[in-house]
Amino acid sequence: MSGFRPRITGTGGRNVGHLISSSLPTTTPLGRLRASASPATLWLSGALLVGGVAVGLLLSTQWQPQAAGATPSSPVTRQSGREIVASTIGRLETEQADLKEQIADLRARLNEAQAVEAEQKTSLLDINRQIGEQRMAAGMIAVHGPGIVATFDDSAARSVPENEDPENYLLHDYDLRDILNTLWAAGAEAISLNGERIVSNSSLYCVGTTVICNATRLSPPYAVRAIGEPEALRAALIGSPQMAKFNQRAQIYDLPVNVELNQDVQVPAYNGSLVFKYAITP
Repeated sequence: MSGFRPRITGTGGRNVGHLISSSLPTTTPLGRLRASASPATLWLSGALLVGGVAVGLLLSTQWQPQAAGATPSSPVTRQSGREIVASTIGRLETEQADLKEQIADLRARLNEAQAVEAEQKTSLLDINRQIGEQRMAAGMIAVHGPGIVATFDDSAARSVPENEDPENYLLHDYDLRDILNTLWAAGAEAISLNGERIVSNSSLYCVGTTVICNATRLSPPYAVRAIGEPEALRAALIGSPQMAKFNQRAQIYDLPVNVELNQDVQVPAYNGSLVFKYAITP
């Protein structure tokens, strides 16, 4: 067999193609097939058989390492799928419950903060209201309202008779104090004297022929503006016992007095110092 060299001729080539393409009849006996086959046909059949076996072995050797190294994945069954879904649902529901609890806590804290803020605002408004009332009572705020405007002046006499005291023809600090105290007693809520607001620490005293009020020098005529019941204030200036002596002297020595009712009396704010130099506690 080693020295056998098949030759392919024109006829032989046709025979080889015929052997490859044509199939043997199924009814041909095996012994007959072997007897009728030529050496070239047997060699080609052997070569194809050996090649097929070699290819099969090669594929088998390549598949085995891959199959050995591969990790077979467990199939997802219907039961395992339900367990995964149930676990996911449980986790999401737990997270939802936690978030709801956080929202409730934040809302409670917000309500508490708003309540505290509202209480602070209420307290602040109440404090501001009280401060405003105290500032008004202390004369720190300009006010206006119904009241009177009363004007007082020194005597209009051209000359002072002999043996007559000139002091009787002048207005003095004590006269102005009687006027102011009478108005306070009659219910005045705010008073000014020549533009100076009369407050708790206001003082009146004479320096020569002038009067000092709130460290400001005042000279006649003296305009007193008072807010309160107009008729009550005027009646007090005219008929109160405290004003009786002054009114009598005003008639005798011709001291001009003019009292007018006014529905919109303007009283300015106090602009002096609030520092007390001397004070007595009750």
